[in-house]
Amino acid sequence: MNRHTFRWQGAAFGAFFLAVAGNWAIWQQDLLTQREFSLSLSVVLIVAGILGVILTFWKPRPPSTTTSTTDATDTTHPMEESDEEATDPQP
Repeated sequence: MNRHTFRWQGAAFGAFFLAVAGNWAIWQQDLLTQREFSLSLSVVLIVAGILGVILTFWKPRPPSTTTSTTDATDTTHPMEESDEEATDPQP
């Protein structure tokens, strides 16, 4: 699976759309008071900031480029020389 670059345009549009739709839902449907809205917005921003700091210092493991194709009947040690290597040494 290939990693793709992050698309900022889509993320910005999604955040803008959620802000507009959320604002409509809050004020038109009378879901939250102004005080509740300000407190919930503060909590969301604090959680987003903490996640941002955590993700900044997160060090992902590089993807593995080798695959294990060893057979279960293979009894040679990976560090030992095989007969092929011993008969044809490299210059």
